[in-house]
Amino acid sequence: MNISLKYRQKHQYVILMLLFFLFTCVSAFSKQASAQDYICAEVKIVIEQKLSLERQAFDARMIINNGLTDMMLENIRVDLIFTDKNSQQVIATQDSNNEDENVKFFYTIDSLDNIDSIDGDGKIAPKTNADIHWLIIPAYGAASYEDTFYNIGAKISYTLNGKETVVDVSPDYVMVRPQPLLTLDYFMPIDVYGDDPFTDEVEPSIPFTLGLRIKNEGYGTSYNTIIESAQPKIVENKQKLLIEFAILSSHINDKSSSKSLLLDFGNIESQQSKVARWDMITSLSGKFVEFDATFTHTDTLGGAVTSLLKAVNSHQLIQNVRVDADNRDKLIDFLALDGDVIRVYESEGFHTEVSDQSANAELRRIDRKTKLIFPETKGLVYVKITDPSSGKQKLNNVIRSDGKVLPTENVWQSKTRNEDLSWSYFINLFDNDSTGNYSLYENRPNEMQTYNINVQKGNNYSLNELLPENYYFEANKPYLLKFIVDSKVNRTCSGKKNFDNETKRCQNDIDKNYDYNFEIFTPLKSGILHNDLTFTGSFYLKAKKSETINAIVTPLDINNSLTKTTTVLKGSRYSLNELLPTNYIFEANKSYFIYFSGVVANSRYCSNNKIFDIKKIFDIKSKTCIANADSNYIFKSNIFTPLDTNDTNNDAFKGNFYLSASQDGDIKAIVIPL
Repeated sequence: MNISLKYRQKHQYVILMLLFFLFTCVSAFSKQASAQDYICAEVKIVIEQKLSLERQAFDARMIINNGLTDMMLENIRVDLIFTDKNSQQVIATQDSNNEDENVKFFYTIDSLDNIDSIDGDGKIAPKTNADIHWLIIPAYGAASYEDTFYNIGAKISYTLNGKETVVDVSPDYVMVRPQPLLTLDYFMPIDVYGDDPFTDEVEPSIPFTLGLRIKNEGYGTSYNTIIESAQPKIVENKQKLLIEFAILSSHINDKSSSKSLLLDFGNIESQQSKVARWDMITSLSGKFVEFDATFTHTDTLGGAVTSLLKAVNSHQLIQNVRVDADNRDKLIDFLALDGDVIRVYESEGFHTEVSDQSANAELRRIDRKTKLIFPETKGLVYVKITDPSSGKQKLNNVIRSDGKVLPTENVWQSKTRNEDLSWSYFINLFDNDSTGNYSLYENRPNEMQTYNINVQKGNNYSLNELLPENYYFEANKPYLLKFIVDSKVNRTCSGKKNFDNETKRCQNDIDKNYDYNFEIFTPLKSGILHNDLTFTGSFYLKAKKSETINAIVTPLDINNSLTKTTTVLKGSRYSLNELLPTNYIFEANKSYFIYFSGVVANSRYCSNNKIFDIKKIFDIKSKTCIANADSNYIFKSNIFTPLDTNDTNNDAFKGNFYLSASQDGDIKAIVIPL
């Protein structure tokens, strides 16, 4: 009798359970709910994952030969004996729940042929060979740092013809290699965004990250490491909310792993790490208020006794960032909140505490630039500060005072839901060895911009809804604001009423913080005003049909404008030539904005006869409209475009426009080149 040992590779499996509690609020009746008309609830979600890796194992085989022709071997018992290189016996167990830290091996009977038991009641028939196989799994502590030799022998006892015999079986040896030891860190954000139940629109779901870092802290390689994930499953939904979750795609070390839920990490070398991300969505916005990760082993390879999993940890993810420092890789890292401490868990396997300078940060306007200022900080730093644009002004090309351009993943905007259902908006920044001085964006108010607005028939639109996105307006500066469409209906609230952004009606006690007359828009506060619900006034637009409106906004430089004041008499008519500033040469085909202020006067146009193709212009001498004369300018909606280069000291400008005075007084013409 002897023992023979063969090396084998076995897949070990660990079942991972990721448990999430999402807190969300939904409207109790309709999407437009008040603070009293909503319900909040927690939804419990579980994601089950299976971790597998190849590990070292051994097949121990023993053949017991009963060569007797007429006698049976009975009461057979076989005990394996494990010793180290110094012939000192070490602990081995068949109990997968053994908690003794000194256990070196787990073993189990793999197969029995021609023998039914080896626990003291086994039997081998005459002229029969019994074939016994054990599967032997070394525990992590069997070879922590270097290859380690062990001997595996056995002690056999049996009864023959009523007499007990004990036999020591010569051992064979095995070389146990150092084992991997894995730590899994999972990362899940707090705020996730799907449809907002308290708006009319159905907002698209914004993908969020379920992140993972696998770190091999052992001295052996983790071979063929694979994690297979199931889709999220809602296991508790007491309020029966209509909500869904899904995993869309996955990545390993920033490389797409297609749409498969199986992530193949390959081999993870000793003291190395790999990172993964699952892109997920939820159909409703909410907060993950609790996140936990647990694991259990299958018992077939020893369970916890032979575990190569050191720990599974869960963290609140602030953002996927990148530690932009010398001697670092370019892979995504995880910025996380652990209790009250902010840490970054790097793809290279280590984690570092981050200095939070949020309380010391401020935004300043300097020469039209918005700057983020906080104390100079060595090492890693994070700042979160209120976003005055409420997320409307986008961040790009953020530059540190020493000229460094921050990676785009290290500067981002975020929002979180308040108890009153409103949103709070923030600017976030992550950096290393910071100067504490950053240019976030440069406000460029002196630019003309054209844009489109989609309107629905019958709806009323406040002016803030019609303003361009990401356009910075300066307080008390005039702008030309034109809505170019024939079917629009511009309205103005009467008296002291202003248009309420929520009820879409004219109401009293609504503040006015802009002026808008004759397409001249003057805001009384600075900022990005698109969809700013606090930005109110008397103007609104009622759409006559569903369509796309073309719009234009351009700043008007009043200080550098041309002006002329003309005294007019009630009932008299005045040509454009008479009203324009004198001694100024207008360029052909260049546009000028002309604004008339002063006494009441009506803009008029000579009408054309389209049937007979008769065009009329205003005659400066007779002050009447005459036919069959050429026009050498275009004047429409306060935009004047001469077709020839002329000055205004003669009657050169001829066209169909004239002004009819409703009373005596002065009219001031303001001309601004566009």
